[in-house]
Amino acid sequence: MAEPRTPPASDTPPSVVPELPPAPPPASLPSPYAGDAAPERRGCSGCGWGVLGALGCLVVLIVPIVALLLAGTISINGIIGGIQNMFNAPVLVNIQLALDSIQGMSQLTTVRYNYSSLVTSERDMPDILKLLYGEKQVMVAVGHVNAGIDLSQIGPDDVTQDGDTITVRLPPPQLQDCFVNEQESYIASMETGVFSRSAPELVVEGRRFAVQQFRARALEEGILNDVQAQAHTVIQNFVKSLYPEATVSIVTTPPDPNAPLPATCQ
Repeated sequence: MAEPRTPPASDTPPSVVPELPPAPPPASLPSPYAGDAAPERRGCSGCGWGVLGALGCLVVLIVPIVALLLAGTISINGIIGGIQNMFNAPVLVNIQLALDSIQGMSQLTTVRYNYSSLVTSERDMPDILKLLYGEKQVMVAVGHVNAGIDLSQIGPDDVTQDGDTITVRLPPPQLQDCFVNEQESYIASMETGVFSRSAPELVVEGRRFAVQQFRARALEEGILNDVQAQAHTVIQNFVKSLYPEATVSIVTTPPDPNAPLPATCQ
């Protein structure tokens, strides 16, 4: 059995690796705030002086008021009223503007009643002659009656202000016109005697009688009262739209029984 061979020893000594010194730590940069001193904390002495100043101002305001109350110069109600007046500004009314606006609203206060009626017209003569010379006609009359308030009659004394209240006094209502519509009215029947001729005056008298009927019925049914009610609502709403903060009072005037009738209503 062969024995293992040992390599021959070398005459060259082994190399030694020198040890390096450790690296120095990185240099730290100086802080830009290194020289600043730490902020100093302040106490609440400033707050206290502020509170004392506010109390001082309050005392300066209260002391004169208390002195006036003790002297009887002013009262608690007066102080409260003064504070309320600071928040409740008075209503400023331009009377001329309101007057000019109201005067142009007559058409909005007009009321119309429409009518239709049978009107019989005939010649006035003894019955024995009607067979020979009589004439009778029946007309269907259609028309209307207008009534209103002439707001142009309102003057400066009729629009007044007292504090926050605006008062408007209205003129009396009146009939404006009575009308028979020729296009809608017609003769329903006509009776004539043996020797009678056409009488145009019967048509004229029939229309006049129809107008008188329409006028009487309108007055009996309260057309003038309706005019007052409508004018009250229209004028009150209009003035309220001009001055919403104001209280509006409308004073109506009763109809004049002796007022002349319009020519078309006679």
